[in-house]
Amino acid sequence: MAEPIVSLMDPEFTHDPIGAYGRLRENSPLVRIGNPGAPPVWLVTRCDDVKAALSDPRFVTDYSNVPGHHGLGVVDQMLAVYDLPEEFREEFRGYANNMMFVDGKDHARLRRLVTPAFAVRRIKALRPGMEEISAQLLDTLAAKEGGDLLEEYSSPLTGTVICELIGIDKADQPHMRKLMNDYANGDVVSSAQGMVECAKELIARRRIEPAEDMISTLVRTRDESGDQLSEAEMIAMVLLLVWAGHHSTSHFIPNAVLTLFDHPEQLERLRAAPEFLPHAIDELMRLANPVPLASPRYATEDVEFAGVQVRRGEALTGSYLSANYDPRVFPDPERCDLGREMKRGQGHVSFGAGPHYCVGAALAKLESEVALGDLLLNRDGLELAVKREELEYTDSTLGVHLLARLPVRLK
Repeated sequence: MAEPIVSLMDPEFTHDPIGAYGRLRENSPLVRIGNPGAPPVWLVTRCDDVKAALSDPRFVTDYSNVPGHHGLGVVDQMLAVYDLPEEFREEFRGYANNMMFVDGKDHARLRRLVTPAFAVRRIKALRPGMEEISAQLLDTLAAKEGGDLLEEYSSPLTGTVICELIGIDKADQPHMRKLMNDYANGDVVSSAQGMVECAKELIARRRIEPAEDMISTLVRTRDESGDQLSEAEMIAMVLLLVWAGHHSTSHFIPNAVLTLFDHPEQLERLRAAPEFLPHAIDELMRLANPVPLASPRYATEDVEFAGVQVRRGEALTGSYLSANYDPRVFPDPERCDLGREMKRGQGHVSFGAGPHYCVGAALAKLESEVALGDLLLNRDGLELAVKREELEYTDSTLGVHLLARLPVRLK
């Protein structure tokens, strides 16, 4: 008997995603999901199972690593959606095939080479610049007594931080941030082409004039065997930072603000003990994560996983939202508790798990800490400019709807 296939485009996932995922999670640890025209995918719904799936070497991110594979993996599926010029398609495939979509030794090599660019001291050194950018953006908002927190604060903040981390020269940052916004607004092809050209120019410049930035580090970093990143791999890292770093954090910040507005007693608790903010970020990451799903994994063999038979070549993905609200791990999961204590290894999965755990997690946490500190602790005049039920969301996909804007008043 065939498994029933659930569509995450059903209205219940728009109107009550937490409840809808909760019903799936309690029904089965794995659920078949799909949309017309696409093959069904196994959705992992429970927190411990999501972590296990993301750490299991029998599941790979590169479909070509499946023995006897046929059809398209995730990168080729993405490229098939866009009408890329023929001369750019194959070139762009190399850029899209970044750390997220390679496995085993290839992934370990890339991660080893890029890790120095995300060293703790390098991330911490960004803090003064983040604080300056944040203060300037908030002063501008306060001067006109409010605006859209997403468009006028979190997006320019995270976009500028990513530019600074990469090493984009200040004169070129407005152009790069425009490309980032164009990409987020659906102009994928031309914005991606523009970002590739910017990255190429920057790499060439930093080979001649190195600086204290990520590109310079990637250019000069070699491992013990003398290996180093190719230009295509460095460009892929730039694009990955934009796709997975900038946009996710720019949406997390307004989500977290809204979560604290929805739990005013927790906001007051935080204001009474502002030094508690770094710890509070983890609970907010659990509740307000804007990333719905892990990137697909493919079974390299027939696998019995969580009591369900997964056949070789079948795709599997983990629901971060469902996992983060799993009562098996998080008692009373819909309650915001900034003092929630979790045992080591039992935290949220908003940064993934296993070998592909987000390399930029420390950067995202620092950005969030600076932003929420400035918005809610250093100033106490931030409030919604519309009623809670009047907030607008973008078109829902995969059961998660992102804020289209967050109108606020600020004195």
